[in-house]
Amino acid sequence: MAFDKFTAHGHALQPKHSRRAHGEVLVARRYLNQGFLDPALRIFARNVGQVEADDWQLLVDRLLERGRIVDAVRVCQLADMPLPRQELLAHGDRHLRRNDVDGAIHCYELAEADQDRWARVMDMLIRLPGRELHAVNVAQRYLVPSTAPLESIPAPALS
Repeated sequence: MAFDKFTAHGHALQPKHSRRAHGEVLVARRYLNQGFLDPALRIFARNVGQVEADDWQLLVDRLLERGRIVDAVRVCQLADMPLPRQELLAHGDRHLRRNDVDGAIHCYELAEADQDRWARVMDMLIRLPGRELHAVNVAQRYLVPSTAPLESIPAPALS
């Protein structure tokens, strides 16, 4: 392993790769502060052990602000931090308000949404042509209890 020379001030020897990693993280923080998320993400990913929790959180927040859900989830996995559940649910709600049911489903699955949200997804799906099977799938996965016997599901009243 290569080491830097002693400085005139007598600092301890440090491996060159450690100084390089710290330098790269400092550069990545600048990128992040100026809104350049991709280079910051790339550099942080190379130097996971040197990146502080606040840096990861800021990166996740900025990615979510831009709607980059997949990248935010990747960063959470990389940094070994929990997914930002409330933010993901809020993104899913916005998708649903814009009639983007697939975007809502994606966010809700990641955030493990509650039954009320899944019921709203199903309501939207049944209004869309050709989405009946998708609505049934949502109902099976998220609305029907796995332990419920078939006869316990009430039939809708016919008028």
